[in-house]
Amino acid sequence: MIDVISDEVISKLLTIADSHNIIIRDNLNLTTGTPDVCFTYDKGIVMNPSWDIKVNYSFRLSHELSHILYGDHEAQAVYQFSEYGKRGEELLAHRNAIKMLMSIEMPTTVNGFMEYYHVPSWLEHYANETFKSLSVVE
Repeated sequence: MIDVISDEVISKLLTIADSHNIIIRDNLNLTTGTPDVCFTYDKGIVMNPSWDIKVNYSFRLSHELSHILYGDHEAQAVYQFSEYGKRGEELLAHRNAIKMLMSIEMPTTVNGFMEYYHVPSWLEHYANETFKSLSVVE
């Protein structure tokens, strides 16, 4: 069950996607082992709401949006979400997903953010950096 905050965050993510002509589809026919996929050239994202992964749907969606909005489209045309992607474009998408979500709904604590979105613990350093930089702006 999606809670009210998730509904609001997803709505804002969909608005961002719409403003950049990015098409997002939830595919309910995928197996629980099939990851989300992003097609950078086509500006399309296929999300698997049934995917059996701990990472929150909103984080995964913001990650895939980040590939299209901020990624190097020459690096790769298709991406599959990986919570363990620690290099290159995957790390960049993780970091931008954190920034995107914190910009939409600023958390009161980094730990709360990490727990709420089930962000992989190895990204806590980047979440702390982002939290500090966005807190200074406010």
